[in-house]
Amino acid sequence: MEDIYIIISKYLLGTASPQEEKEIMEWRNADAGHEQKFQELCESWQIAHAGIHPVIPDKERVWEKIMSNLNLVKPVKMYTRRLLYQAVGIAAMLALVLGFSLSLLVSEEEEVGLVSFTAPVGQKAEVSLPDGTKVWLNSGSTLTYSTDYAKDCRSVKLNGQAFFDVVRDSKRQFDVSVGDVKVLVHGTAFDVNGYGDHSELEVVLLRGHVTVVSALTDKLLADMKPNQKVIIPLHEMEKCKLEACDAEVESVWRLGKLKIENENLQEIVQKMERWYGIKIQLHDVPENKRYWMTIKTESLREMLEIINRVTPITYTINGEEVSITGRK
Repeated sequence: MEDIYIIISKYLLGTASPQEEKEIMEWRNADAGHEQKFQELCESWQIAHAGIHPVIPDKERVWEKIMSNLNLVKPVKMYTRRLLYQAVGIAAMLALVLGFSLSLLVSEEEEVGLVSFTAPVGQKAEVSLPDGTKVWLNSGSTLTYSTDYAKDCRSVKLNGQAFFDVVRDSKRQFDVSVGDVKVLVHGTAFDVNGYGDHSELEVVLLRGHVTVVSALTDKLLADMKPNQKVIIPLHEMEKCKLEACDAEVESVWRLGKLKIENENLQEIVQKMERWYGIKIQLHDVPENKRYWMTIKTESLREMLEIINRVTPITYTINGEEVSITGRK
């Protein structure tokens, strides 16, 4: 097999062949450490493509170290913007492998633009905002904010699921917009689950105090205290429901754990598809059986074996496609 890190760099650039993509999936599924490394590499790639301009200290020395390890052609000194972004993306990825760091600085242009971070499907990412606020993005989630973030206010937009640990600032409110819902805070830790294909939005408060309002009417939907969860039907927001919860358990996904609570196998499969970046077909599985578990997710195969212990199944894995069949 060609060096796996070279194949991953091709995958991130969109030039990997179907066979190479299959090799990456097999490598990820073979060992929990491989999956963790892959997530780290993808996160570095996302940072390098977040609408920022790269600044590399001692650029020639960095490239010499990369090329001496990979035996590749040394890049020319004059880069087009696209090629520079690709080069820095590979360098940021390989920095984790080779053990050195790169600096990435936001553009100093006066024009207000947008910065966007996306966690690839099957991966998670951690982002630090300019004010020090920490954000954990779940699989397939996107966080966007303007380049003048924190100048007068701290506003971000989310599509997907994220956990926020917000730096307290009494002068500049922090708010998260998810479609027609807005969460208002000053300093707190909370989880927002609002994927575009979901009919409901959930907000879970770990600590501090948040209010949830309609972005269309400013109507108050919930005034939340720690260890509370609000469930908001997106087409009938006035029917939102506030209930008690264990906020730590609700947000364990950011720690690499998958929470399943009163869900059937179809609902579990939906989470697995997003978690691992795969497609799953179900055949002859029980529809009404409900499951409760919180597990430290390892490889895809180990997750399937856990399900097999609870509900007898057979399964096949073919690259990014999985077939699950119930057994009598």
